[in-house]
Amino acid sequence: MLRFLLAHFLEILLNSLFEDCDSECNDNGGLAKRRRVYSPTHEPERNEAGSSNNGRVAPSTPDQHAPPPLPPEPTAAVNPSRTRPFTRSQALRVGIGFRVEHDALPDGPRPLAPPLDEVAPLQNEHMNTEQRLPRRQGYRTSPDLFGRYRVYASRPLTIPDLNAPMAHVLPLHLCRPLNHAQSVEKIIQPCPNLSVYYVQRHHWLNGNTKSLADRDFLVDEVLLQPGFNPADMVGVNLREIDNQLAKAAQNQDPSCPPAEGWKNIPLVLEVPRLRSQLSKDPFHVEVSGLRARSLLDIMRKTFSSNKNPTFHYEPYYEYYKPPNTPNSTPQPLFGEMYTSAAMNRVHRKVQTAQISDQNCILPRCVAAFMFSSDGIQFAQFSHVKGWPILCYFGNESKYERCKPTSNTCYAAAHVPTLPDSIKDEITRLYDGKPPNEALLTHLRRELMHAIWTALIDEEFVDAWRNGIVIDCADGIRRRVFPRIMTYSADYPEKVLLATIRNGGQCLCPRCLVQKPMASQVGTTQDMNTRKHKHRKDNDKYHKKISQARDLIYTQGRLVQSKAVEDLLKEESYVPTQNAFSRLGGQQEFNVFSSLVVDQLHEVELGVWKTLFKHLVRLLHLGGNNVVSEFNKRFRSIPPFGSTIRMFSEDVASMGRIAARDFEDILQCSIPAFEGLLPESCDRPAQQLLFIFAQWHGMAKLRLHTKSTLGIFKSLTIKLASALRAFSDLTKSLDVRETPQEYARRKKRQEAAKAVAMTRIHQETPTRQTISHSGDGRRICSLNLNTYKFHALGDYVRTIEEFGTTDSYSTQIGELQGRRFKAQYSRTNKQDAVTQMTRIDDITSVLREMEGALTALQKASTNQPPIDEGAMDSLLDGEPYFIGLKDRSEDMIPNVSLWVSQNSHDISTRFFLPQLKRHLLARVLGDSNHPEFCNSNILKVRLAQERMYRHNTLRVNYTSYDILRQQDSLSPTSHQCFALLPTKADRHPDEHPFVYAKILGVYHAKVLYDRRPPKRYEFIHVRWLYYDYDRPGGWEHHKLDRLHYQMCRNDQDILDAFDFIDPKDILRATHLIPDFQAGKTPEYIPRFHSFAHDHTEGTDWSAYYVNRFVDRDMLMHYIGGGIGHYQPTPSETTVGSNDESDGEEQADNDDEDELGDEDKDGNGADEDQGKAPESERTEDTINQEDVDVIEFDGEPSDEDMDDEAESVLEGDDEIDDEIEF
Repeated sequence: MLRFLLAHFLEILLNSLFEDCDSECNDNGGLAKRRRVYSPTHEPERNEAGSSNNGRVAPSTPDQHAPPPLPPEPTAAVNPSRTRPFTRSQALRVGIGFRVEHDALPDGPRPLAPPLDEVAPLQNEHMNTEQRLPRRQGYRTSPDLFGRYRVYASRPLTIPDLNAPMAHVLPLHLCRPLNHAQSVEKIIQPCPNLSVYYVQRHHWLNGNTKSLADRDFLVDEVLLQPGFNPADMVGVNLREIDNQLAKAAQNQDPSCPPAEGWKNIPLVLEVPRLRSQLSKDPFHVEVSGLRARSLLDIMRKTFSSNKNPTFHYEPYYEYYKPPNTPNSTPQPLFGEMYTSAAMNRVHRKVQTAQISDQNCILPRCVAAFMFSSDGIQFAQFSHVKGWPILCYFGNESKYERCKPTSNTCYAAAHVPTLPDSIKDEITRLYDGKPPNEALLTHLRRELMHAIWTALIDEEFVDAWRNGIVIDCADGIRRRVFPRIMTYSADYPEKVLLATIRNGGQCLCPRCLVQKPMASQVGTTQDMNTRKHKHRKDNDKYHKKISQARDLIYTQGRLVQSKAVEDLLKEESYVPTQNAFSRLGGQQEFNVFSSLVVDQLHEVELGVWKTLFKHLVRLLHLGGNNVVSEFNKRFRSIPPFGSTIRMFSEDVASMGRIAARDFEDILQCSIPAFEGLLPESCDRPAQQLLFIFAQWHGMAKLRLHTKSTLGIFKSLTIKLASALRAFSDLTKSLDVRETPQEYARRKKRQEAAKAVAMTRIHQETPTRQTISHSGDGRRICSLNLNTYKFHALGDYVRTIEEFGTTDSYSTQIGELQGRRFKAQYSRTNKQDAVTQMTRIDDITSVLREMEGALTALQKASTNQPPIDEGAMDSLLDGEPYFIGLKDRSEDMIPNVSLWVSQNSHDISTRFFLPQLKRHLLARVLGDSNHPEFCNSNILKVRLAQERMYRHNTLRVNYTSYDILRQQDSLSPTSHQCFALLPTKADRHPDEHPFVYAKILGVYHAKVLYDRRPPKRYEFIHVRWLYYDYDRPGGWEHHKLDRLHYQMCRNDQDILDAFDFIDPKDILRATHLIPDFQAGKTPEYIPRFHSFAHDHTEGTDWSAYYVNRFVDRDMLMHYIGGGIGHYQPTPSETTVGSNDESDGEEQADNDDEDELGDEDKDGNGADEDQGKAPESERTEDTINQEDVDVIEFDGEPSDEDMDDEAESVLEGDDEIDDEIEF
């Protein structure tokens, strides 16, 4: 009872404090916004100095206690005359209800109106040529909720994702409907019964290793299944069932002709003859081991059986115009392959292509082949390697095909290597003279293109020209034309495919830039080279290769003879006939343009890894203590969801670090390096890391607008300039190899020397060392004359042409490596590739069975799958999810008693009064409500004095690329921070977000006056305050800095802790400690609190906001994220201004495809008699509305190249308008 009275007394005392604050109110007795101007020079009468570890005196303000002092910043950030609005109580800055108004579920495209002439499924494919009327009128859909709309070249037959706006969030809801009802017996054929199917599924699809989960699967999904009967297994030959399953892969779809399946293809290479042997017949050697299948079989299977909601047959351009902004100009969007300029261009061309069957009237579409290949090592402790060629289709949404489990990536071939036995064969042909390395390199190139010649066979070339007829999965028969859109590979493989020299004078596979100019990214000369000197697969190129091959194969010249070098060296070509040239050359397909950028190898494992190595070398100039501190800092960086994982013990050594680890290091490196580099490099390195992290985030965006591409273009120039400047800066320092690099180099040299001495039949000395000058460590510089650095300048153009980089990243192929390693582990290691392809067939059939059975089960029960509450809240549009059950283990039975028991903790000193004040505002709907006063706070009660705590809060949100996502926050972690919006009427100089550390997640049933009890969820937080003395952002190239409130009196405590509504949380946020400032006990002196960052009773002096932690967070700070819904006209997004230079197509080939309506930004609403766009189900563009979109003839190649520049080349004003 005494404790209760004490708590009640504290509540009354707190109310008196609130009354003093409320005396300033002048709006209906409500709570006033206590705004005041903060400046370090204002109001010096209150001077409670706080000192940090170095004794610096804090700024003096009457109401704001500064955090422990920090080391001086090299560049002073704040001008005392420049003032910013500052509110002591962070709760009053939070934009209440912002999430409710600005968050929206993903919205699908608007439906099509019934066409005048319906296209009948599986219609007759022949009619008189005169009856075939091309569909040439453009078609535009009306905008969706977010302001997106589509522009088709003609009215589409179908819109696959019409009723599936969240197809990528929960694909189980969107299984492809069965074309016709199938029985279970027919689905599982050739398995004789369900028991055999269950056993086969467990064996082939449930992994190769035994585990507890595998045992549970065996019991639950096999032995306990209703259809399982042990008697059904008697007499069943499972190996014969395996053979039947492998054979069934060739006849899975009855609407397609039987597939040829996997086959062994022998390859024959011609070996150049010596001059003395020209009279002899040409030499040929046979290479075995190519295991491949028909590309057309893969195309037929994909188009006849795919996931309808995510598979697009007709490409379109996509545009964005912010809702309720009639004066804004629409912007083109860049994302999916089927919205790219490249696919729209080839789709339009096939509509008018002349084919052998002139009477065919079937609708035409493009099969957008996307290839990827890379070598893999099948086992960790084995030297056996593989080289699969993978293909997938740009018609499929990237959000689906990028998943390794989506089964949309197909192995087309397994590339053999040049066998060692070929050396003996050539030695025999050359009368005992062994081949040199140049000849073997030439034969490896010949082998690669012999493989692609086998894949691009005559049947494929004929389909390229005339298409093939396929009954597609949506029930419409189409003529499908294969087209190669992209080829994703690392640089050594790009060199093979482009038939150029590895690291030659012209080292780029896409343009003719000279190696000494590779470092000049972003300069005018570099841009002109990319634009006007790109490689072309034309007659001039073919003539050079033919002449070189004539010199080698007819005249007996050596591969590297002077005559051959004089012919090819200038442009770094090699004397190998490119297999892709047979597809039509420059007019139809240019292999050089298809070799897209590769962020995995070129940036994360390329430029960034090189820069990181150089920075680590600079750390070693400070000694081992500096390196140890650097590693310690990385170990102290907290993880963040699935984006940032815990770092290794020794980051500086870079031992066993994968590409994604280098990505994490880049995103978190700024605080880790701060203050550890040499003084002359510290600040430049901080700026460089900031620019690089921003560039990296922009390069990985999954959805670009014209404005973000303008930012990205400017940022590329800025990054290249910063890297060149940093390289020049560090040349004056004595930067040497790290000890680890030196040891590895010595080991390689010793191994190479041992091999060399063995070759010349000399004994290797037992103890011989390589002489070095000084300590033996080489001087190192930051080399930028590389292809990987040069490739940075191609990202904007590639995104403009093919969509965003995640669509064709080599990571898609790398993730498939697990699949091939698992297949290899099941083989007996003899003729492993043949066994692997057989396993691939078996597993693909079983997965088809599994999917069909799942769909049949859903259809029979007519019920959606049962989802967890968290998933329900995600899809239902709820802003958050907290457990709904009142579990006894989570209950606090008496809140007043609990508060008194924790009276020693400052964070709970005013827990109840602050909670009731927060709840009263929510009960009344607003803190400005007339009833919101201190007397009514006492009327707020918790039912039965009970409260329930929760360990997890899940925040649901729609990401910038309009996907539904979820963050998980756990107050049990000491690093649990939330991001909240500020009020709409904030000062322009005020930071747009509020940050809070979550201390507890609770719910309780609340009673007020005579109202019935109602459940409320609330979050107990500790506020973090923005450091305006050291501002961050794009302009300063610095991270935003935060600190806690110093708690010296009751008012400080009230300003340090509070409650928030979970629905006001935008997202979880990643804060990285300011390691240079260190830890301090000064924020909560003389008390131990569970609000502390560390159990020893200390806090980090400051935090940095990691705005680069993921793409969505980056777009929150850049602005203009389409999924960050902005419904009110007063709210602006990046690029939505009147000075934009009009809506242009994304690398469009025909500027006239859009009418004047879109360029003016007025839309069909100009005519008063017509319904607004938001109410129209579709919009067929015609002369009544705007200009008709017509395609009169095909543009020339020069026009295409010029118009490919239109989106960015004329947008210098955008770069000026956007502030970094």
